[in-house]
Amino acid sequence: WCSKTTSLRFSPMPPPKFADLNKSVSDLLNDDFGFGATKLVLKSKAANGTNFKVEGVKAANATVADGSLETKFAYAGVAVKEKWSTNNDVLSEFAVANKYLPGSKVTAEFVFNPNKGLDALKFKVKNDYEKDAVSASLVVNNAGVVSASSVFSVAKKCLFGLTTDYDTGKGALANTKFGASYVESDLSVTAIVSSNSDVEASIFHKPSGKVSAGLKLAWTQASSISGELAAKYSLDSTAFVKAKINKDLNVGLSYTQTISSGVTLTLATLVKAGALQGTDHKVGLTLTLEQ
Repeated sequence: WCSKTTSLRFSPMPPPKFADLNKSVSDLLNDDFGFGATKLVLKSKAANGTNFKVEGVKAANATVADGSLETKFAYAGVAVKEKWSTNNDVLSEFAVANKYLPGSKVTAEFVFNPNKGLDALKFKVKNDYEKDAVSASLVVNNAGVVSASSVFSVAKKCLFGLTTDYDTGKGALANTKFGASYVESDLSVTAIVSSNSDVEASIFHKPSGKVSAGLKLAWTQASSISGELAAKYSLDSTAFVKAKINKDLNVGLSYTQTISSGVTLTLATLVKAGALQGTDHKVGLTLTLEQ
């Protein structure tokens, strides 16, 4: 099933991280559906290579808008990211790749709020390794939680992964999950089982260059079965439409149009088909300007 031969063949490309095993379906279901808010995104790049990103979001039921300013640049072989948001959180991230081992990346992240003082300082250190048939990650944060995950690729098409958290304060494991994926150029099937018996399965299919579809099913002991179905159709090289529906008959629709070079407009709406007479329907607009 994973290979036409009985011998194992390893993929020349590193597999995705565990969190990205079902990324194709997740992106199809979540991206371009900005319901209930108006969003403006500005992106620019300076001559010295520094990237700037400004975001402003006004939720329909909010009286004020939220925003953030983000910069990315490289200095002396270190990738630096700085982000300030209107709630006064300041994020600083420093990353070094391939410094100590080919395929490795070490990232240190700090979040500080001047209004709350040093007691509210949060930080985490992340070690990633991606090479050949292995993708692994180890994260340690200031709360004393160690998160480890790995994905192993076999025969170019089969991926097997494991992730778990260890709370050093409690001396116990938590959030352990096992995952497996079968990947073709136009098809991917993923299943994830957690230690508390929750099960998630997804299918992504791209039958042509214009059409893609995805299905995600989940079963939990608390809420039984849930499911979402989504599809995307490219009208041409500058526009596409998306639609999704879940088991509660919540229907999401979006239309994205590249108006001109660097200008993209997305319109989205959420219709509660199970309660058409209600007032919970939502619309959203996102305008992206990129230089």
